[in-house]
Amino acid sequence: MTLRNLSITRKLTLLAMLTSGIAVVLSSASFLIYDLVTFRNLLTQDLMTEAEIVSYNSAAALAFDDQASANVQLSALTAKPDLVAAVLYGTEGDIVARYLRAGEPAGALPAPVAGKSHRYTGNYIEVFSDVSLGGERLGTLFLRSDLQRWNMRARQYAGILGIFVLMSGLLAWVVSSRLQSLVSGPILELEQTMRTVSVQQNYAIRAVKTSGDETGRLIDGFNTMLAEIQHRDKAVQRANNDLKTRTQELEDEIVHRKRMQEELLKAKDAAEEASRAKSAFLANMSHELRTPLNAIIGYSEILEEEARDSGPPENVRDLKRIQAAGKHLLALINDVLDLSKIEAGKMALHLETFEVAPMIEEMLTTLQPAAERNANRLELRMAGDVGAMYADVTKVRQILFNLLSNACKFTEGGSVILDVERESDAEDRLVFRVTDTGIGMTPEQQRNVFQYFTQADSSTSRKYGGTGLGLAISRRFTHMMHGDIHVTSTSGKGSVFTVELPARVPLETEAAPPPRTKEQAAEPDAPVTTVLVVDDDPAVRDLMTRFLDKMGYLAVEASSGRDGLRLARELRPDVITLDVVLPDMTGWDVLNELKDDPELEAIPVIMVTIVDHEAAGIAGGAANYLVKPIDRDQLASALNKYRVVPVPEAGASMAAGGGGRG
Repeated sequence: MTLRNLSITRKLTLLAMLTSGIAVVLSSASFLIYDLVTFRNLLTQDLMTEAEIVSYNSAAALAFDDQASANVQLSALTAKPDLVAAVLYGTEGDIVARYLRAGEPAGALPAPVAGKSHRYTGNYIEVFSDVSLGGERLGTLFLRSDLQRWNMRARQYAGILGIFVLMSGLLAWVVSSRLQSLVSGPILELEQTMRTVSVQQNYAIRAVKTSGDETGRLIDGFNTMLAEIQHRDKAVQRANNDLKTRTQELEDEIVHRKRMQEELLKAKDAAEEASRAKSAFLANMSHELRTPLNAIIGYSEILEEEARDSGPPENVRDLKRIQAAGKHLLALINDVLDLSKIEAGKMALHLETFEVAPMIEEMLTTLQPAAERNANRLELRMAGDVGAMYADVTKVRQILFNLLSNACKFTEGGSVILDVERESDAEDRLVFRVTDTGIGMTPEQQRNVFQYFTQADSSTSRKYGGTGLGLAISRRFTHMMHGDIHVTSTSGKGSVFTVELPARVPLETEAAPPPRTKEQAAEPDAPVTTVLVVDDDPAVRDLMTRFLDKMGYLAVEASSGRDGLRLARELRPDVITLDVVLPDMTGWDVLNELKDDPELEAIPVIMVTIVDHEAAGIAGGAANYLVKPIDRDQLASALNKYRVVPVPEAGASMAAGGGGRG
């Protein structure tokens, strides 16, 4: 039976006995130890005093080399029964005289030690003392005494204290067994009352209060609880009656809701059928609309050539208007069909290798009339080493065409510049930058520029036209190719659209879209808090990235300390999680460099490592210190302190890119 399962009377008795017993044992042991230590010191002091006396008396014998006199001096030690051996050494360590207690074997005698000292060897006390005369050292005296008196005293005192402890324990048991009833009595009576109430289910019974202490207040609380239970029991009876009535009403409601569910299922089937019909309609309309439009555009081109040779000039202008209207309508139909395919997840990429420069030059030739229409200057700045890329050339061309045509449309009498360059720092990628001097955008318009069917306002829409699909589709195409697109703009001064695409698009492009950059955090549906994860373990980085993505953070990975410092300077993340064990430099070195850099010292650093040196991390400037394996709730709590508040979404009528970019 364990202590926890003992009755309360035994627990109280045992508690009192243990308390008093421990106190008595500790005090007795302390007294015994103190007495034995003091007595041993006293024996040592006595032996050293005896050594001084014998040394003084033996000085003359050693001075005159009188061995007989020296033996006489040592033989006087027979009066000390504790003394086992005594030896007089000369200055050269030779034995001049010695004394051994009767019946004591000679044994090994120690070498003389200069000066005055003592030591404990086994069950003996050994003392060395110099023998000198007139300040001149003549030899050494050695005395050895046993601890017989000390052992006898220890046994006597231990026996006395043992008897004292037993008598004290017996007295404590008698007293505690009598006094425990003062505490256990009311509790046992309360237990009996509780059993009676439980068996009889009679909540009108009350426990008898016999004292005003905590036990008495416990009984008052128990009686109050019984009164409340009695009251609630009656209320439960009334509630049961009401429940029966309500159950019947709920059964009727369930029948009604089942009928509603059946109607909703029918409506769902009808909606799915309508969606399938919409897809079939768009597929059919793709053919039905494109066929006559192609004919209209083709025949208008033929008629334009004939009219240019023989017809009046006004006919040529009319035919050009027909061509422009037909091409515009065809572009609108293509955008709607592309959007339908994207939303249905049926848009696929056709990857191939192509030269970038010829594709750019061909597209600029096509866009030259659109630029001249608004008296704009179309300029190309392309590095000579852009080379080739492996991507969907049609979609790359469509992305750039949308950006350039928008820039030409929203710019009048200005310039439209296309910069093309190849960057190979972190990864091999192509960067396309379209800069215009047009009407620009407000911050509210920039947040909605990539949303579907979004225009600036009614006046801008009437002036410039557009459906609000071009930029939205361009962003989806960019993400499908694991790239990124973002915009910076100033109202009235122009806009800069930047497209970054990998030089070689991965084959698994149908997977989830690539991680968002910090510029995308300004979009309404993007995370706004950037977390830089610095860890050399790919599995840890993958788990951290998935977890942060689910929490709405933007995760950026670094596999070494130097990569982490580089990304910290480039991205300026909101939070950094840092491992200590890294391949090129330790996490402590990275932390020191971060805190020594005035531009990076304000970034919170959370140490996430298997090395448990929290004090060193906090002293080095870390905002928090988590030891692997990481508790997700703990990590979420640590990161939540630094979460950036998302930018609120703008209204539905907010402008899209440059007052109507589409």
